Amino acid sequence: MATKKVLDLRYNEMWKAWNNTGEEEDDFSPLFKRDLVLSWKQLNVTVVRKIPKLFGSSEVVTKQILNNVSGNVECGTLLGIMGPSGSGKTTLMATISHRTKGNFNGELLLNGRPVSEDVMIKISGFVAQEDISFVQLTVLEQLKLMARLKMDRTTSNKVIKERIDYLAAHLGLNKILNSRLCFLSGGERKKVALAVQLINDPPILFCDEITTGLDSYSAAHIVNTLRRVAHSGKIVICTIHQPASGLFDQFQEVILLTNGRLAYQGSVSLVNNFFQKYGYICPATYNKADFIVSILNSDSVLDKANVNKMCELSSNVAQMDIKFNSFNKDVQSEYGHHLQAEKLCWIIQLLLLLYRSITCFIRNYKEKLLEFGTSMFLGVITSSPYANLQFDTKAVQNWQGFWLCLVINIVFQFIYSAIATHQIKFSVVHREVSNKVYSLSAYYVSELIILYLWVFIKTVLFCIVVFWIVGVNWVYMQLLVFIIVTFAAVSYGSLLSAYFSRVEEAVVFSTVYEYLALPLSGAYLSFRSLPKVLYSLRYLSLFFLGCETVSSLFWERIKTLPCTDVANCLDNGKAVLNKYGFVSSDLYFDITILLTFCLLANIFGYFGVLIRMKKQPAY
Repeated sequence: MATKKVLDLRYNEMWKAWNNTGEEEDDFSPLFKRDLVLSWKQLNVTVVRKIPKLFGSSEVVTKQILNNVSGNVECGTLLGIMGPSGSGKTTLMATISHRTKGNFNGELLLNGRPVSEDVMIKISGFVAQEDISFVQLTVLEQLKLMARLKMDRTTSNKVIKERIDYLAAHLGLNKILNSRLCFLSGGERKKVALAVQLINDPPILFCDEITTGLDSYSAAHIVNTLRRVAHSGKIVICTIHQPASGLFDQFQEVILLTNGRLAYQGSVSLVNNFFQKYGYICPATYNKADFIVSILNSDSVLDKANVNKMCELSSNVAQMDIKFNSFNKDVQSEYGHHLQAEKLCWIIQLLLLLYRSITCFIRNYKEKLLEFGTSMFLGVITSSPYANLQFDTKAVQNWQGFWLCLVINIVFQFIYSAIATHQIKFSVVHREVSNKVYSLSAYYVSELIILYLWVFIKTVLFCIVVFWIVGVNWVYMQLLVFIIVTFAAVSYGSLLSAYFSRVEEAVVFSTVYEYLALPLSGAYLSFRSLPKVLYSLRYLSLFFLGCETVSSLFWERIKTLPCTDVANCLDNGKAVLNKYGFVSSDLYFDITILLTFCLLANIFGYFGVLIRMKKQPAY
């Protein structure tokens, strides 16, 4: 009788990943010093939201996200946080990792002592659910940059290379090292995000739904890697959402949450026994994780009563104290050796971030060429009606109209080109600055350098083209004034971008300013007829400052004008300036105001970004 052949799953790569075989352990050893225990006791997190009303005061709505949640985890453990959607998984992990801006009640302890936000961020890595990064960089460039910024500043290039090679080999990144992040799949980008957080070998690692969106094999590979990281003596905590069959068992411990309450914390191997006490037996062919979540999320009166009993048992204060003491009784060691890494000095951070900004700028050349082409097109459209202007009394209005249109074009164009400056990259920078990767000031200065260099190039070429079409006999001082005006416009747009989280809000605010500032440009109102209060306000108008400076430079050089209309004769440049209410002697005063405005706008813009970062959570 022929022997029946059966497929041996031991030779399947998935089986190897799930059972932690098929890959060498390398330097990951189960023998490690037990020197870290992270504990949290009676955590309560409440969110207060204001719902605005058309009439009357806003309605205040309070929602409790976490309710009396406690737990412990020691080094060498891979802990999973699981529960139905909206159960508080991400909030719990954000709270115990100090990555949330909201206040919480309760205790967060490391080795039995309170741990500050600054210490927790230095000692841990955090892989967010949604990966965001500068996608123009390659994987290798991203890892090298993060290694330089996150590792000790004395670390040699050889050590950095070895660390990157090691992570690339164990996370399966070797084939995509030279690929840009924008060309990677969701799973590949999660692997890169994990590598970035492991680059400086933190003793604690948090991962928010690291397997979501991955295929079964990739998810198993990631979890197996995290398990090996934990075995090397680290604390690894992950939120998981409906893991595949078999993947759930790779976690050593699990926390089960439901409606912000703790239902269970303990060994994964004992979960079935725990639920059997309440009459729930998972079928042999059923996904254990799905079975547990279905009970926690059930609408049945009996199931709700049983789940409530689980939560009451897990939230018992005496029981929590027993668990806390059992975890912490043998751990009295300091963890200061984990905080010894010294960050790069400010100037090196600036140079590295400047290199990143330049690289991203160059690789984003299509968008920049489109921006440049649009600017040149607007310049041609603006200057074409004034082509080859003559110098006589009849042409005075045309010349002055040309300078006014040019200033208005430049101010509007560069305000709105900069009005989304900080919105585009805010989320990425917010996370990196919040994680103490680099200082906000270093990033801010690097972005200003790139921004102003690009604006300088565009302005010079724009002005040369426009002056050539119109036939302006220009001097370098005129070009310099236009550069200063564009810098002021960009600074204003960047300032709005810093304080408004939405571009639409910034545009509305800017529109109000422009409606007030444009009439003060000198072309629409006679300054002599204005009250002194309004007359002084002209210095708040970029349009006026721009018009007065360029007009003064142009008309001061015109000594005589042919008079074709004796009744209305402006026979020299000073007469033209007097007609429009411009004072040529105020030229350098106006330039000083513009430069001061640029400086103050950028300083206030920095504090605007800083305030937004303090108010908004990074995750």
